[in-house]
Amino acid sequence: MGHWTIVCTQVPMTLTHYQLLSNCSDEQLRTICERRRLPIPIRWEDGAEGRVRLLKTMVFHLEDHKRLSDTLADLDSGSLVALKHLASEGILPAAGTLEALRDLGLILPDGEGWGVAERVADALDDFDDGALSFQAPAEVKLRAAEPFRFSLALTSVLLRCVPGLRVLKGGLPAKKELGQLMQRNAMLQEEQDATLLFTLLHRLGLLWNRDGRVETLLPAVTSHPPRWVAERAFASLLEHDLKAWGMPPAEDRHFLMQHLLERRSQVLAVQPFLAFLKTLHPLDEERTRSVFLPFLSRMGIIRGDADFAHLQLTEHGEALAHEYLLRDLKATAAHWQPLALDQPMVLQPTLELLTPLLQNPHRLLQLAQLADVEALDAMGTFRVSHATLVRALDAGVPLDDLGQRLGASTQTLPQPLLQLLEDLSRRVGEVEVHQGVRLVRARTPHLADELKLRPELAPLKLGSLSDTVLEVRGDGNAHALLKQAGFMPKPGRFLALSLDADEKLYLWALAALAFVDEKGMNHHLEPVQQMVRSSLQRLHDEDPFLYQEVQRRIPMLHLGGEDQLAEEVQRILEYAGGHTLMVELTYLPPAAHRTQLRRVSPRTIQEDHLLAFCHLHQEEMAFRLTRIQGVKLLNERGWTPANHSQAG
Repeated sequence: MGHWTIVCTQVPMTLTHYQLLSNCSDEQLRTICERRRLPIPIRWEDGAEGRVRLLKTMVFHLEDHKRLSDTLADLDSGSLVALKHLASEGILPAAGTLEALRDLGLILPDGEGWGVAERVADALDDFDDGALSFQAPAEVKLRAAEPFRFSLALTSVLLRCVPGLRVLKGGLPAKKELGQLMQRNAMLQEEQDATLLFTLLHRLGLLWNRDGRVETLLPAVTSHPPRWVAERAFASLLEHDLKAWGMPPAEDRHFLMQHLLERRSQVLAVQPFLAFLKTLHPLDEERTRSVFLPFLSRMGIIRGDADFAHLQLTEHGEALAHEYLLRDLKATAAHWQPLALDQPMVLQPTLELLTPLLQNPHRLLQLAQLADVEALDAMGTFRVSHATLVRALDAGVPLDDLGQRLGASTQTLPQPLLQLLEDLSRRVGEVEVHQGVRLVRARTPHLADELKLRPELAPLKLGSLSDTVLEVRGDGNAHALLKQAGFMPKPGRFLALSLDADEKLYLWALAALAFVDEKGMNHHLEPVQQMVRSSLQRLHDEDPFLYQEVQRRIPMLHLGGEDQLAEEVQRILEYAGGHTLMVELTYLPPAAHRTQLRRVSPRTIQEDHLLAFCHLHQEEMAFRLTRIQGVKLLNERGWTPANHSQAG
């Protein structure tokens, strides 16, 4: 059935919204208000005056330019064409289309049949006729997209960075290391993609830059759910400045994904679809078509046909866009199940390890700590060796964990690996270095005598304090020289990030904060949250530069480190006000040079101010929206008393 059928040939007379709405029944008015989310005056059914109030309210909102443009933009191309034919030529749409347009208030009864309000007809004239038909014909065949391509590409970069990657002063990988990122990596075919994904991960604080080398900050990654890396990287892709990659502006990227999500099941003709979007928003059509869409295609977020004249949002792209744009994680939970599973792996006698890449990325990262990454395709290929296991020990992986990570039990491990583990078990800790007091402790007196005689250790000038304890009287690095001489000092475990040198507290706090961020505030964790908040505020006041560093490296705390879109800030504030919830603002007061963290209960937004109860000052205040640099929704009930003052 088509979208329209001819019922008359003369151009219909256009009437105003008020004239057409007057012909609607009460039930039709309720349906329109519900579908268009219009406010309904109280007691509007009490007589003729109440109905007039309702009609005037509806006219005001239905003729609002933004509301009307958004409603028209949400229609599929067939409905748009049908609506324009009715407005300009009097051709009535087919029954199903007519009913849908009627419920939206775009088609209204005119007393004899159906008509289009004058304001809607004028708005339709803004749309170019060629841009209305952007749905592809049924016979278009799209290429298959690899599931989870964006997530797997991000994981492939993290895996390559686990043992460290040299970077230039600008923060991007050097040419040789860039080749290493892409070597035997089916997820990345272009250098531009590799550097872009690398930058997104670095901006999330998941890569640690130290002395010109970058490593994957494993605690920051593994303290989150497996889906989190892709979710936040996708948000960063749409929010951040990416001029260096020739991307269109962030507002264009956001706008495009919004409209792709609204047409998630449709196959779209690229050229007319972009022309249609350009009617609504000053879109950089050329860069969107030549740079952004091809990147989304390579990342499996959209799929297209052979010459990329048509496109469709993939399941993975739909999940990412749905979560980012609608803030709805529960609806897409089933999509992420494959990333929560540990897939089988095969460890060959040659110590080559094979395992599917589509699985829990945390497990892959733990394997990359123990082995060199050789190839990344549908299967990940790792190579275990004595050197990789020693590197893992130095990174802080306990000796007992080495075998457990590589197999369910020691009986399933190949004999060469068992021999390696046995040798390590025997040799690790044969010498122990106490850096603070410059002492070396040997396991046996015989070994202590050997250490004093080894020429490689001469710079240490070792002197005996007992049969097994030696004093370092020289200037050499005892740990480094002992390793070079073939000994295996007991490894000390150092984290890339630890403000107080208490690793257990740091790891536990990361996990707790991740839980708070994912599940909402839990009263058992409230004391921890308050301690962390207090420490960060003190750090913010004493050393703003260090605060910025910590803020970047603890990515689950949004405390103003990256600008949120003004629309997003306002949406969160309106939601909090409507549901009586508290929020945390990163706010810059007029007379201050630094931002402050303010916990407030939003009440309403009036022009360019937020009216809210400030829990710091214990009074209602007005906060200028342009001075709010970040906002985080808290799962705590708010409170708004009556007194009011001005915050600036």
